Amino acid sequence: MNDISQLNSMKAMMAALTSGAPSATQEVMYCNPDGTPAGKYPARKLLQDMANAGGGYGTCSTTAATAAKVVTIDNFILIKYGVIFVYFTSAINVADATLNVSSTGAKPIKIMGAALQPKVVKARTIVQLVYDGTNWNIVNIFGLETSSSPSDLYVDMGLPSGLLWAKKNIDITQADGFAASEHQYECTFFSWGNVDGHNPISTSAFDYNWGTGNDGPYASTPGAALTGHISPSFDAARVNLDAPWRMPTTEEFAELFANIKYIDANGDEVDTTQADKRVTVNDVKGLYLESTVNANRLFFPCSGRGSGQSWDGRGSRGYYWSSSLHSATNGRHLGFGSGGVSPQDGHSRCHGFAVRPVQ
Repeated sequence: MNDISQLNSMKAMMAALTSGAPSATQEVMYCNPDGTPAGKYPARKLLQDMANAGGGYGTCSTTAATAAKVVTIDNFILIKYGVIFVYFTSAINVADATLNVSSTGAKPIKIMGAALQPKVVKARTIVQLVYDGTNWNIVNIFGLETSSSPSDLYVDMGLPSGLLWAKKNIDITQADGFAASEHQYECTFFSWGNVDGHNPISTSAFDYNWGTGNDGPYASTPGAALTGHISPSFDAARVNLDAPWRMPTTEEFAELFANIKYIDANGDEVDTTQADKRVTVNDVKGLYLESTVNANRLFFPCSGRGSGQSWDGRGSRGYYWSSSLHSATNGRHLGFGSGGVSPQDGHSRCHGFAVRPVQ
């Protein structure tokens, strides 16, 4: 009996069973491949297993640059012409990608029989696939939007990881949790590992004392007890904005700055020989970055930091936390000023820095 006739037989059996609701004790006979009786099967369990045969839904969290994609679907049975839906949290940015569904083996991913090109499947999409006996063939791709106007929130810089960067810093005083403009210094500042943020009450002061060392007010905060990288429950972006937003890692800062050039307000490249890459855009000083992949742009204002009870460095320096630990006393961050740009610098965890979310 071939795959199609087996599937048709199963469908016919299901139709017969569902024509009259099986009782809790009803059983059906099943046979060996040669037709000899093999035993009895609970009817209700059979209906459930047949409904799951070859189909289902799962989430693939494999990174964009990894070719071997993996997904788990409950009660999955691999059959020819089975249809599944997979939510990809990251893009597929490599050629020759494969999909292994519930440990049934890595099968090539095709798109209607043709080779799947990198970046056709983007992050946060649901993909419908059909198994042809050899390959998983994509027959539909459904994009998911994080808001009614996603382009107002993030920028796709064409990065190898598929990561999306928020256009603006976090500002918990705003209804959507983001600063009112890309080109402003005002935002919410956080010490490393803490989700309670503070905004300045004036151009020179905070209504909060950050201290100047980790043994000050920071010592009694939840973040001070962290001994590893920031987890979701201590992530200022995840807690204040909800998933999929989160803080970037230090490696993600490095990836961003490896794929950009510095530009000025006119879009001209800043002199590569000078250390100071800051420019002024709409009367706000900061770093203006243009992707070398797709020419999309991001602006990081010189928002300064919270130090003691002052707003230090406003208009001259930028400090942006990552979620990565540097040492027992320091967290990794992006720092920039007149002396240059350091995407993976270390700094005392007590200070209040801006947070630029990613997803």
